[in-house]
Amino acid sequence: MTKNNQEAPTLTRHQIWMHRKRQAVPYLLLAPVLIFVCLFMLWPIINVFKMSFESYYATKPNAREFIGFENFITIFTKDELFLKTLGNTAVYVLVSVAIQTVLGFWLAYLLTRKFKGRGIVRALALVPWAVAGVMVGIIWNLMLGQTYGVVNDLLMKLGIIQTNMSWFSDSRLAMTGAIIANVWRGIPFFTISYMSALSSISDDLYESAKIDGASAPVTMFRITIPMIKDTIILTTLLRAIWTFNAVDLIISLTDGGPNRGTTTLALYIMRTFSNDFNYGYASALAAISTLLMMIVAFFYIRFGKLGKDGIV
Repeated sequence: MTKNNQEAPTLTRHQIWMHRKRQAVPYLLLAPVLIFVCLFMLWPIINVFKMSFESYYATKPNAREFIGFENFITIFTKDELFLKTLGNTAVYVLVSVAIQTVLGFWLAYLLTRKFKGRGIVRALALVPWAVAGVMVGIIWNLMLGQTYGVVNDLLMKLGIIQTNMSWFSDSRLAMTGAIIANVWRGIPFFTISYMSALSSISDDLYESAKIDGASAPVTMFRITIPMIKDTIILTTLLRAIWTFNAVDLIISLTDGGPNRGTTTLALYIMRTFSNDFNYGYASALAAISTLLMMIVAFFYIRFGKLGKDGIV
């Protein structure tokens, strides 16, 4: 028996250099983006967590010192405003995003149907998303005004109320007003996303369901919603994060009042940072906020089974 010994081809130094060069090209192309992310995202995040363990007032830079978990202990044991703002944030985010999801899906479902003037209606439906949050707050502040507000006028004409309501003198009404304004602004985001997802569903699925005698509700919950499940998960998660972090609409609409009834955690962090100049305590609040969002996002994606087939 004979064996054929084949020697591996020997690479020259030039070939080895060219091979390594080709391998390095993707990393060189990604380097500017990675440097940008590290400088403007990772470093600020690391710095916030670092400052959260310090007593650091901007007015007393020389008195900056490491105090361990003292800021966190104060937040969870003595800071009643933290719990109040956290509760306000939970109500504001959950109710707003839930209503936006339902109304956005309903509007997207209607706009995927063919009717005369659909293009104009689609364009008009997306207008609120183009308005800045500060402007939305100002617009709805005028609309909800007690004396000249159009909302009170409409409710009185419908016979729902007998006298003008003072939307911004009661914390519950103020939170309701903030939710209404946020819903009005956020619906177009869901409408755009769901219109794109609905248009990707094959008509063959609906034809098969129709042949099998499936009713409209069955088709909706067994085909339509499962087919766009990933879109629903991602849009609700993104919108929840944006709403959680946004302060522009709240500031221009209610300024966190009355009696801090609409002060969210993000607004509390901003004011601790910019008004009180307590950078250490604000950083601890921001660190807790970041961890809360990460935990919620993790479990939401996990239990929502993102990326797995949802059709039943």
